[in-house]
Amino acid sequence: MSAPAPTTAESPAADGASRPAVRRKVTLRAFLLRPFLLPFALLVGVGTAVTVGVNRNDEQLRLVSDAQTRMLLLNDLNTQISVMENGERGYVITGDPAFLAPYREGEAAFRAAALALHDLSVTDLQRTNLGRVQRAVQRWQETAARPEIAARSDSLAQAAQLVRQGKGRDLLNEARDIMAVMRTNESGRLSAATAASQATLTTVRTLTVGGLMLSLTLLLLTAYRVTRTITRSLNDLNAGAGAIAAGQYQRRTPVMPVQELAQLGGQFDRMAAAVQDREQALRESAEALRASNTHLERSNRELEQFAYVASHDLQEPLRTIGSYTELLARRYQGQLDERADQYIAFTTSATQRMKTLIQDLLAYSRVRNAPRATQPVDTAALVREITADLERQILDAQAQVTARDLPVIPSNPDLMRHILQNLIGNALKFRDPTRPARVQISADRARHAGQDSWVFHVQDNGIGIAPEYHERIFGVFQRLHGMDEYPGSGIGLAVTRSAAEQLGGQLWLDSEPGRGSTFHLALPVTAPPDPTPQENPA
Repeated sequence: MSAPAPTTAESPAADGASRPAVRRKVTLRAFLLRPFLLPFALLVGVGTAVTVGVNRNDEQLRLVSDAQTRMLLLNDLNTQISVMENGERGYVITGDPAFLAPYREGEAAFRAAALALHDLSVTDLQRTNLGRVQRAVQRWQETAARPEIAARSDSLAQAAQLVRQGKGRDLLNEARDIMAVMRTNESGRLSAATAASQATLTTVRTLTVGGLMLSLTLLLLTAYRVTRTITRSLNDLNAGAGAIAAGQYQRRTPVMPVQELAQLGGQFDRMAAAVQDREQALRESAEALRASNTHLERSNRELEQFAYVASHDLQEPLRTIGSYTELLARRYQGQLDERADQYIAFTTSATQRMKTLIQDLLAYSRVRNAPRATQPVDTAALVREITADLERQILDAQAQVTARDLPVIPSNPDLMRHILQNLIGNALKFRDPTRPARVQISADRARHAGQDSWVFHVQDNGIGIAPEYHERIFGVFQRLHGMDEYPGSGIGLAVTRSAAEQLGGQLWLDSEPGRGSTFHLALPVTAPPDPTPQENPA
């Protein structure tokens, strides 16, 4: 718990005067918890009473259940006595041995029920009475039932003589009378347990409803008092904070009755002075950042213009070098020594590579500065034109280029041509020498990056690319093979990705070494707006 606030406190007011002394503030924890102690104690008492009542009721319900079970067993004993008596009499009267089956079954069921009742007996009197019933039934079997059954096997008259003596009837009546008393006693116990259970439930219900209603009333009153005080304090604090946020940095928050809220108000007061200084610093930083961004944009434009102009102007001296090198090669081929011919060949090859590199740099600059003016582009027709342009390369590679499901889309035809020509050309260049090249171009409409897009796929069966190089190949001058294996400047895919980004799309690939590559180009169905066009460097 935080330390108590001092007895008095002074703070600058809105007009610069000191605040009056205030009484000792209570902590927020104490302010919130103290009023709830009485309702909580009452709820604990109600919960304890309910728990005790429920436990007592469970015990009484167990007594009710046991009494009901004993009543069932007593009824079963009486039923089995009647079953044995009827079976024995039926045999005596008819002589049919079939009547002895229920007699024996009733005898076994009687013994089982007697054992079960003995285990559930709750008083010595009940066990004594049960023993008397068992002995009466046992004497009936010994003195009446079994002798009568044995006599009937000899003659009906002899068995009837034994029946007329009435010994069996008296013994069974005695057993029934004892069980009637036992049922009366058990019924009393059942009624007493049921009444006790009902009384307990009534008491628990009364305590629960009364306690909960009283607790709820206290909680509502307490919550109203607490929320009224806290709401009033927070509204005052919020009003002061809102004034400070509106720029009234001389404003001070009012005195709060709760220690933590008073500390929070003090933090607002201290923060107000700091915010004014920080706002001034932020304004100065924003101005410096805008100036820096303007300078950076200007530098970028100058750098791109320099790259374009430098690449463009380098072509003329490079053409001169290439022309004179070719003249030397034609005029003095075989007239100089072998090393001189080799030097001339090296110079010619390097000149050609430099020419390719400069042309790729020019293409990269043009793509980055190309306007985004769009028009309907039939990509199927565009692919047919590209394959016609690459016919010589397709024939040399013995390749098969197929296209399917290509749509008409709003796009920039020059940038789309550049993208598709680069991807198809790469698929032909990086083919697997062990099998004929196969290139398939397709498209489908799907959700990509949260927007409706056309996703183009250029799939080949070439040499493939390891996963760790999937991003590296899109960098400028990034090559995975030597010039003697596959020619090129290493800038083609960088230009292709830049063109895709100019169209508001994305370019990526799926590939595994030896299993070919699939380049994916996602373009939004609705073409992105054309920004303010930049002037191409001349």
